[in-house]
Amino acid sequence: MNVLIAEDEAPAARRLERLVREQLGDRLTGLTVAATVDAARTALAGSRIDLLLLDLNLNGADGFSLLDAAPRPRTIVVSANSSRAIDAFNHAVIDFVTKPVSPERLAIALKRVADVAPGPASARAMLAVRSAGRIELAAFADIVSLSGADDYVEVVLADGRRFLHDTSLRDLELRLPSGFVRVHRSHIANTAHLRAIRTLPGRRRVLDLSGGASVPVSRNRLSKVMSLLPR
Repeated sequence: MNVLIAEDEAPAARRLERLVREQLGDRLTGLTVAATVDAARTALAGSRIDLLLLDLNLNGADGFSLLDAAPRPRTIVVSANSSRAIDAFNHAVIDFVTKPVSPERLAIALKRVADVAPGPASARAMLAVRSAGRIELAAFADIVSLSGADDYVEVVLADGRRFLHDTSLRDLELRLPSGFVRVHRSHIANTAHLRAIRTLPGRRRVLDLSGGASVPVSRNRLSKVMSLLPR
């Protein structure tokens, strides 16, 4: 594995380099340290980088600007600014490790990298949900539905788990990939998890989804939703 560490603080870079060498061992084929955005861009352009360990403040420049590279390596953000974790996962990074970095936490992040195949960042995109003071991760493919309630959104997963995300449904809708459809003013469904439409008393329609979840369907969206049901 060829690793690039983008870190402008020399002591932090040396510590991270030591930990990476210890934990990857023979799997490490190359390691480069860059202290600026420009140096990191040069490294990305000059050789194939399999993993980027990215600080978000590189001599005053925003580390997120490096994530525009194509093809983009698998990325772990390493930052003391935990408030930017949601933004990081919105950039489809694999993990967010807060400073100071512990060997145990870095090992977890590297294990996650090993479990994710190289490829477009969009294919491994995750939704980061701030729920009950923690950040939970959910692959978009595993999300069944999203339901708005005031300034919160309930996110329902195929395995039955439910999270409350502290944002509005409209704001969250803008971050969803293709494959999600608004079925009601307050509900969005993942088309991969549509199962059937039932009619309740009063001609109210309910959309059944994977894992036993269901959401209402509004009349003006009924025909579109029916066209998306599995045949």
